[in-house]
Amino acid sequence: MERATLQLIDSCRRGSRSAQMSLYNQYARLLYFACLRIIGNAPEAEEAMQDSFLKIFTRLDQYHDGQCFEAWIHRIAVHTAIDYVRRQTPEMEELSANHAETEPEEAMDEEEIAYSVQQIKEASLKLPAGYRVILSLYLFEGYDMEEIASILEIKPPSVRSQYLRAKRKLLELIQANGSWIN
Repeated sequence: MERATLQLIDSCRRGSRSAQMSLYNQYARLLYFACLRIIGNAPEAEEAMQDSFLKIFTRLDQYHDGQCFEAWIHRIAVHTAIDYVRRQTPEMEELSANHAETEPEEAMDEEEIAYSVQQIKEASLKLPAGYRVILSLYLFEGYDMEEIASILEIKPPSVRSQYLRAKRKLLELIQANGSWIN
């Protein structure tokens, strides 16, 4: 990690408002987009980002200098954004323990379909919150199915099933908007 960032962290631990502002300016954009991908609503994503920084500044004593600081604050932002989604939506669908993944994969060959990043972002914002959270955590934040299950406090088969449904719904939304690129 850069020496300047370590100095900012130390200054923040001592309560320096200017150091907090510098750290905020350095990471606000990164955390805002992480929150936006999960929440899907700009004003609430901004609120979640602000809350994330409050948590970061009050928990700096829990950060150890050997850790990756960016990953540490990113994890706080992701969990904060998930809390925002939980407050506004009903619980995720829980599948029975004996549920076998019987939903077939989409018949079309997804690798042959090319979408622009903007089209995917726009379509993902139209997904139901539960689907958007799982897609964001898996595709954009890099969590695996077991980690997502742990974060959301649901069983891994439910995560997999909801991921497949979310992926299918995303493709439907893109197709419905006529957003094909040939």
